[in-house]
Amino acid sequence: MSLKILFLDELKGFYKSKVMIILWVGMPLLSLLFNFIVPDTEGIPISSIVAIIFSSIGGMLASAMLSTSIASEKVRHVYDLFLIRPVRRTNILLAKFFAVYLCLIIATGISLAIGLIIDQLTIGTLPEYVIDQTIESLSISLAAMAISCSIGIFFGVMVSSVPVAAILSVYLGNQLSAISILPTLFIDFVDPIIFSLLIGSIVPTIILTISITIFARKQF
Repeated sequence: MSLKILFLDELKGFYKSKVMIILWVGMPLLSLLFNFIVPDTEGIPISSIVAIIFSSIGGMLASAMLSTSIASEKVRHVYDLFLIRPVRRTNILLAKFFAVYLCLIIATGISLAIGLIIDQLTIGTLPEYVIDQTIESLSISLAAMAISCSIGIFFGVMVSSVPVAAILSVYLGNQLSAISILPTLFIDFVDPIIFSLLIGSIVPTIILTISITIFARKQF
């Protein structure tokens, strides 16, 4: 079974899940209401605030969803069936990762677009600094969510208990994903966009490689 088929199958399951429905509807709604909840953002664009909030909430929920999905499938012996079917274990994990991450990207794009519309209505013609901050926040957000998703995969592979997998991915995943933000706050010469894109590619790749290696050696 190819990665494409597995990816489409996982995508159908994830985008209709309760967690994703919360992100599809709840986060864009939060973007819309944020201007009324916090009318004074001290010059910070709504779009930037939305991107950072989404990376935290969205990454946390996605990480928990991935870890519990894998752990639950192990408990239910779903992977026993793959021993007699031509399915690469690598493709199973990659399909889950990319399906959830794509859903997050789309939901982030919707929320960010609403944030930009609000900025346009409140500020008028968007100044260059708003665009720059939005791009910076988006890159950090995407990096943090990629790290969170990879950590969710890791704990799903390592832990058989669904509740434990959820707890570890929520708490540790959220903390570790902050590495995409912290250096840009304390080191002036670090370009936040370049750094977040690098760290958002390197760290998930390393974590996924470790997860795939362990998953390939597990006996189901």
